[in-house]
Amino acid sequence: MRNRPPSSELPSMRWVLLAIIVVIIVGSGVAWLVQGRIGLVNQDGVVPATAVTLVRTESVGTILPTVPIGTPLPTALPTPVRRFLSMDELVYAADFDSQTIQQYVAAAGGDLAKTSLYVGGRRYAFGEALIGQTLYYSVSPKIILALIEYQVDLVTQPNQPTERYTWAVGYSGDSGKYAGFGAQLRWAAREIFYARRDLPTRPGLHFADGDAEAPAYLSSAQYVLARLLAPTIRADRLDVALWQFNETYERLFGALSVQIPGGSTPSVILHYPLKESFPVTSFFDHGGPFLMRNMPAGIVTYWGHNETDMAFAYNGHDGWDYAAAPPDPALAAAAGTVIFAGIADDNCETRAVIIDHGHDLRTLYWHLSQINVDVGQTIAQGEQIGVVGETGCAKGPHLHFGVQYRGVDIDPYGWCSNSPDPWAAHPAGIKSIWLWADRPSPCAPPPPGSVLVDSSDSQHFNVVGTVLKSVAAGVGNSSLYTAAQRGADRMRPWRARPFVTFAKSHWHAVIPNPGVYRVLVYIPYALSGLIDSDGVFYQIIHDKGTSEVAVDMQSVANEWVDLGTYQFDGGGDVILPMRDANGDRGVWADAVIWQPVTGAKP
Repeated sequence: MRNRPPSSELPSMRWVLLAIIVVIIVGSGVAWLVQGRIGLVNQDGVVPATAVTLVRTESVGTILPTVPIGTPLPTALPTPVRRFLSMDELVYAADFDSQTIQQYVAAAGGDLAKTSLYVGGRRYAFGEALIGQTLYYSVSPKIILALIEYQVDLVTQPNQPTERYTWAVGYSGDSGKYAGFGAQLRWAAREIFYARRDLPTRPGLHFADGDAEAPAYLSSAQYVLARLLAPTIRADRLDVALWQFNETYERLFGALSVQIPGGSTPSVILHYPLKESFPVTSFFDHGGPFLMRNMPAGIVTYWGHNETDMAFAYNGHDGWDYAAAPPDPALAAAAGTVIFAGIADDNCETRAVIIDHGHDLRTLYWHLSQINVDVGQTIAQGEQIGVVGETGCAKGPHLHFGVQYRGVDIDPYGWCSNSPDPWAAHPAGIKSIWLWADRPSPCAPPPPGSVLVDSSDSQHFNVVGTVLKSVAAGVGNSSLYTAAQRGADRMRPWRARPFVTFAKSHWHAVIPNPGVYRVLVYIPYALSGLIDSDGVFYQIIHDKGTSEVAVDMQSVANEWVDLGTYQFDGGGDVILPMRDANGDRGVWADAVIWQPVTGAKP
């Protein structure tokens, strides 16, 4: 009997096993490379360009599985960089106003150009509504566009079902109270705002499958975006979701440059936005301008003082409030172009105007009762843009005046303390400088050719007939005050006054170059325990005699007061009688400056 031939099954099984082993080895190597590339993200959001290419699936909202973070890339690989979005790009998009947005979405292919939103009973085109929802909260409209494209493809895909507008940014939390296109956009803008506020502490993230700590390796911008994406994904998909969002942004607006964008220094071009001085009712809070309204935390003024008194208004204020009222006109602080004029969707339906002055500087005018300008209109400095009011969430009529540089709220009064500015040190903050072109900074050296005499200058300032008290505010971070004597009442001259030694403060300037000078006196904003006088009279002694100027210290606190322009040859004097009609009200003595005026006549 012949033997059976050898079976061919055994060699086949060996080849199968060998193939499986090879696949495992090769697959492990690929996984090792990929996980190292995804994990290599620094705090600026920069990774190697070869790190990972994530591809979004056709199914809306589908996220590719996350590859675990692992070993760094081998040093032998090429290292061109691929960058993640920066904080600057989260809050600012130059030259991307409402009209540009309308043109962009019309060309992008979706239906957003034909979409409108109701705000305050008026229908707005998508671009104008988006600007009204984003600029006040320091959010780049490009980020919101990228978000709705990432979640539901509304930017590029037409004829999308209504449900995709209803949940345009994917947020269905808070029992669905943010259902609706406008509400979704509003939630996203505010969440970015709050996430920027929370950067120092980085609270945990709320994922679709539960809460979790924010990974420590996230850059500031990645943490902010994680707050938007987390509610729509599982925690283990965060890394891939972030990079998919980054790719969506680049697909819409072009590849990010290797160099992270940034500005230099804002231009000093602003002028007072009202026709006359009004009392300040709220300061810019350097402790964090995030509208927190936490009074026990106080407000950090630009003098570096942490104030808790209600006189400085509420914690977290992002601008300056001036107590004007209708029919006082609101004026453009500098020349520029109107980029928003209407009802801002800030949850208060505020009448507002925003002006772009170029060089990355914008000013915001809130709570107007009337708007006199249109989007796209070119405005001159000092031109009326509206009428002060109390629309929106205002409590009493006033002008809320805000300034943004590269989309970030800044204090146009700068920072006058030797201690570090907490807003400049905040991850979402920025350095503030004096931006007023119409008056000098009280915390900087006087302008060239000017003569400054401060109340701390014992050679050129003296007081007689009273003892002055000091506070840490004003020019040189110090100023003096006293309770006024009751003087002659100019409205009721028959009223007698006590017979006391005549009290006065006296500033004397040595003028090196004869000529015409503008005389300014600084009135500090500080708490003395007294009501500031509403009627004192400065005497200016100049070459042609003596002039007298009445000043309401209540209205001009925190400002330089223009006492007029005069001829001085060799010397000049300013005298302030420390008295008023009522008596016992606070009278301040701080600094006087003589500024040369070229070509002016006294």
